[in-house]
Amino acid sequence: MEIEWAVPTIASRECAEIVGMALEEIEEVRGVKVNLLSKTVTVCFDDTKIGLLQLKDAMMRVGFPAVLA
Repeated sequence: MEIEWAVPTIASRECAEIVGMALEEIEEVRGVKVNLLSKTVTVCFDDTKIGLLQLKDAMMRVGFPAVLA
C-alpha cells in the first residue's frame, strides 16, 4: 500500500532526512519519498503487517506530527 502524509513541520533537508530515516527503520516499510517543497511524505508499506498508526507514531517520535494528505 502507498499513502501520503502531510508533515507541515518539515522545514529543511535535515528534517526530511530525519523523517525518512525514522520510517525506513520499520521493517514493513518498502519505500519512503519526502517532498520538502510540498511538505509531504509518501510511504510504501506492507499493510498486512503494519497499520497507519505505527507510521504516524514513528514520525511523531522524531518530532514531526503527520496527518493524512
